[in-house]
Amino acid sequence: MTNVFFFVCFKAPTSFIPLAGVIQKVFTVLNQHNQKISWMTGKWRSEFSGKIFWPTVPTMTFGEELVILEAPMAKSSNVQFLNFSARAWSHSTKDHFHDEWGFVTVDPNGNATLMTTGNNGFTTYEVGVVKPNKLVLTLKDIGRISFSRDLPVEDLRRTFIKHDDTYMEQILEMRTATHPKQGYLEHTRVIYTKQKM
Repeated sequence: MTNVFFFVCFKAPTSFIPLAGVIQKVFTVLNQHNQKISWMTGKWRSEFSGKIFWPTVPTMTFGEELVILEAPMAKSSNVQFLNFSARAWSHSTKDHFHDEWGFVTVDPNGNATLMTTGNNGFTTYEVGVVKPNKLVLTLKDIGRISFSRDLPVEDLRRTFIKHDDTYMEQILEMRTATHPKQGYLEHTRVIYTKQKM
């Protein structure tokens, strides 16, 4: 296998953030389990279709870029993962909102696992069943730094829906220590357009 060195710049609204690394193989065929979420792979972007809703914050519009690509396989685990990264910013001010980095994979039974960590002090472990053109993940565990100012998230549901080859939607619903008492409230909704890589 040939190593490919690369340098990537993710364009943030007001700056460039360089990332350097090594990929063993740029494009590899997804295994039969991860092929169930192949519709999610690639670079997805929304300049202004993201909406934030929450009882304690004003409704806002945001942009977000989502990148889901195959990660190099760790020989010790022999499990194929996909890299997952998301970067969001305010549509009106272009201020940076947050980043999420992590991995997603599907097991032989069609169960997906998404593990993320964000620059908001949270790390999540989410699981769900893959369906055609839809993935619904629910929170199994969450960690947070002790000095985070956000309300503790008690539950979360993340839904990805493929509308067609050009558009994908992500809906994030959650429950915090104060809202709602039961079930979920919608927190964000964004429709992405697939980008050329």
